[in-house]
Amino acid sequence: MSDLDEPGIDVGDALRRTVVPSGTRPHTSRRRQVDGAEAGGTWATSPVAYELEGRPEPPPIPNGWYSIVSSHDLGPGEIRSIIAVGRELVVFRPEAGGPPTVADAHCPHLGAHLGGGWVSEDTIHCPYHGWRFDTSGTCVEIPYGESRIPSRACLRTYEVREQDGFVFAWYHAAGAPPAYEIPAVPEVGDPAFSGPHPWHFELTAALQEMAENNVDYAHLHVVHRRETVPDDVSTFTTDGPFSKVVELLPDGTEFYRETFGPGIAVLRVPNMMTVLTTTTPIDRRHCRLNWHFHVAAPLAHLADDMVAGVTGEYGLMADVPIWRDKVFLERPVLVKGDGNIAEFRRWYAQFYDAGS
Repeated sequence: MSDLDEPGIDVGDALRRTVVPSGTRPHTSRRRQVDGAEAGGTWATSPVAYELEGRPEPPPIPNGWYSIVSSHDLGPGEIRSIIAVGRELVVFRPEAGGPPTVADAHCPHLGAHLGGGWVSEDTIHCPYHGWRFDTSGTCVEIPYGESRIPSRACLRTYEVREQDGFVFAWYHAAGAPPAYEIPAVPEVGDPAFSGPHPWHFELTAALQEMAENNVDYAHLHVVHRRETVPDDVSTFTTDGPFSKVVELLPDGTEFYRETFGPGIAVLRVPNMMTVLTTTTPIDRRHCRLNWHFHVAAPLAHLADDMVAGVTGEYGLMADVPIWRDKVFLERPVLVKGDGNIAEFRRWYAQFYDAGS
């Protein structure tokens, strides 16, 4: 029997311990004084977007596989429009079902957005003049006149993989082909786990900043109110484009975070839940989170509480205002207690094109 089900155990507290596993520091106010006035419960930022000299630019969008949509959000014959990796894209599925296509969103004829078009068989039609494009992006029909189809009448398409409930597309700043494949997550479809409980969120953050957070052990004390900093009970290992963080929580539970390139990670709390997290850069400063929580079958009725425990005030939401307001420093001043940040950055550098 899980301790979540033990008599007298408050489910909220037990879930909180998954994120904040030991006793926490008392909640301290984050109110600040600004020009003599209280700044409420958020950081003191101006609503005006000033142009500030010397403010560091965020890093470029890394090369890798990124989630475009969840599979269940793209039925046969459907089109979805999305902004990702700094581009306007469309994704569509053939009328008979099967693998989807991800392509640039604008028709090469006169620039209409294909998200307003329609699918017939395995092609997408432009809503403006009806030009028709196949799954390779080639124009296969101009439905008026007798003109030869120009060779430049084509869409840029992207390599796609559909697995584990997501449609992934490959992005590379220089157009290179995929450098690695995405490992399957065995818990997806396993009857010992629930189906996906989706969670979505968009935020202001550079993608590398979010990933780096996972090896920044010192912030767990200040931001997530951990009693201790787990730098001596956590490991960070890498294998090409893959990495793994293993953390021993104070109650003896091991927490795992495996990453597959910059945009996909699997979080595991043994015998409790597996979270397939996808983080897609909208542009250099903003990200879209599309997470699927797979909960151990005996605890499926607690799925909503588990989602809240991971993403709520003790989890992700505690980081959101930090990411929103911080800047990325190419050469940060690091000290011995800063965990694996330097090692992480050396590993992450592989995802940037030399010319980006």
